[in-house]
Amino acid sequence: MLKGLTVLSLLALAMGLPARASTLDQLVRGYCINAVNSEVRASGTPPPAGMAEYTCDCVVREIGRGQTVNQATSTCRSLAIRKFDL
Repeated sequence: MLKGLTVLSLLALAMGLPARASTLDQLVRGYCINAVNSEVRASGTPPPAGMAEYTCDCVVREIGRGQTVNQATSTCRSLAIRKFDL
């Protein structure tokens, strides 16, 4: 829960600061990669190659388009499920 609040706090602080977009994108992507990897480990099945990167690049892109973290996560999870036939 604390990690989620930290990411949301960083997102709120960085809104409207284009110079920090790259750093923010990296933070969001890193947090996303860790979350995807944790979820996959918990499932007990090996992830398809490139799935975490695809999903998290999507999350960063969708947040950049104005979606909330929850909206981007939901959108990109659905896209990854279709792309990787999960």
